[in-house]
Amino acid sequence: MNDVAKLYQVYVNREIQIAKNEVLNTTRLNQKILSFLHDLSQVAQESRCYLFWEKEEPVNHQQLLETYLEGLTMLMSIGYELRIDSIKNYTEIPENKDIYSLFFKIYQSILNVQAHYGSDDYQNTIDDYFTLGFKLGIDIDEIIDNYQND
Repeated sequence: MNDVAKLYQVYVNREIQIAKNEVLNTTRLNQKILSFLHDLSQVAQESRCYLFWEKEEPVNHQQLLETYLEGLTMLMSIGYELRIDSIKNYTEIPENKDIYSLFFKIYQSILNVQAHYGSDDYQNTIDDYFTLGFKLGIDIDEIIDNYQND
């Protein structure tokens, strides 16, 4: 089992204790998608990628990591709501998109999930979210170590 699949399995094992044999609850799913969009905005704010009017301050990597992991947790929760059994392995292939385009792509991908409830749309969202983390200087080992110790 790859690292990302293990990470998802940790989340699923936590959630399985809470709810069993429920049908898709679109209201709860929409709430979680909205929460993820908020978390994604927080990641953008913590990364300071768009703060062009303020005096530049260095990025607090630990705070950025914590905010990123909150978004990842919500994204895993969305996958669980959709009853996604597993996610594909993600390799650290550099994405040629700039950071702004990547944020917009994630927004679009999660809105596609909300519109279609599709596993492919979900996989695209999670792939892009990991790519975002890598672009922000967060590596997969750091994600896994901090997520599993949560």
